[in-house]
Amino acid sequence: MEAPTLVQLLDYPEGDWLPAQLRHELGDPFATRIVRLLAELQLAHLPQAWPTELHVAPGERVADVRQWLGAKPITVHAQLTAPWGERLAQVAAEATARHEGMVILVRSDCPYCEGEQIVAAALALLDHDIVLGPATDGDFYLLGLRRWPVGLLHEVNWGTNQVLFGITRRCAELGLTYKLLDPLERVGSEAAWDRAVARIAKSGEGTSPAG
Repeated sequence: MEAPTLVQLLDYPEGDWLPAQLRHELGDPFATRIVRLLAELQLAHLPQAWPTELHVAPGERVADVRQWLGAKPITVHAQLTAPWGERLAQVAAEATARHEGMVILVRSDCPYCEGEQIVAAALALLDHDIVLGPATDGDFYLLGLRRWPVGLLHEVNWGTNQVLFGITRRCAELGLTYKLLDPLERVGSEAAWDRAVARIAKSGEGTSPAG
């Protein structure tokens, strides 16, 4: 199996780009450190030999992210300045066109999405058009594609618990086959962070949000 291209989606951890509930409950400095740690953990979980890109919003933070990554062999791209659904569609369309093969997009806020889920998604793409990692809040943590189907993200109610439903409905309407992975939790609140800390500590990974 040819390795797919991995695309991590990152909202730069500052100000209004931080998760609103996490920001409200813990304050900007702590929320910033948490979001950065989650992104670093996600990158560490991706298969290291597979080509990897990081797409950041806002686009003017590309240079900061490159400095943050240091010597890691990861290409950094700017996301479109637009609402989330439009940004996601452009990233997916451009990545699949650029690489002419399987592309797996992962959100940077799900510390439970590891190599097992990435490999499962790649295998599922061998005989499915779309692979989705359902998030427990009704959204998704992973989106895998073999090509970009125009209209896949039309009429999706972003920011609600109906996101996954909307995407799977569009798959059915477009005649696309899809596979769902196991549901996992994204970290957007203090309670979700506490659960992630307990889980990460049990696995032996670093959890301190100091940075």
